[in-house]
Amino acid sequence: MGISYESILHNETELRTQLRYILRKYKQSALVERYIEGREVTIGLVGNLIGPVARRIPKDENAHRIQAGLQFLPPMEVNLEPWIEAGGVYGNVLKTDHAADLEYLCPAPLDEDMVDELNWLAAAVFRVTGALDVARIDFRLDVHDNFKPYILEINPLPGLMPKLSDIVIEAEADGISHTELVNMILNTALHRYGMI
Repeated sequence: MGISYESILHNETELRTQLRYILRKYKQSALVERYIEGREVTIGLVGNLIGPVARRIPKDENAHRIQAGLQFLPPMEVNLEPWIEAGGVYGNVLKTDHAADLEYLCPAPLDEDMVDELNWLAAAVFRVTGALDVARIDFRLDVHDNFKPYILEINPLPGLMPKLSDIVIEAEADGISHTELVNMILNTALHRYGMI
């Protein structure tokens, strides 16, 4: 919420205008940070951490998917090229009003080393924030620094709307139906509580 093309500011006047708007509309503090130009990628995961997060995981066909009790879904990227003229910001308006017009790249076109790094960072964020059972971590890959990943946010309660929510799209790309995804999350929580 509150993220749009107008969120990318170039001077103090624009900053003050946007701050007034955000403070008035949302009636809470505003976060101001450096804009990272580049690709936006999200990683969904289900599970709970057991043991340490390995920096590198063994290379086998499922190595990029499971680590320390977490199952990683394929990384997803939204092709924002067609939306550059409209600002190219994957904010709430684009996610909801234009969801049917977006091209979801899942799995995102990333090399194996980048996927490993994003999964490791996602697991670290999951651990540090104390997340449980499911989360989705959003990244920006800096176009001016060899696509270095920056963590944007963690969504500890990601949306689960069929065909629309990012984590659901990621699961479907991995052959996991919406019902199966919901049951995976439920079973993870039940297991954590010792109920199964």
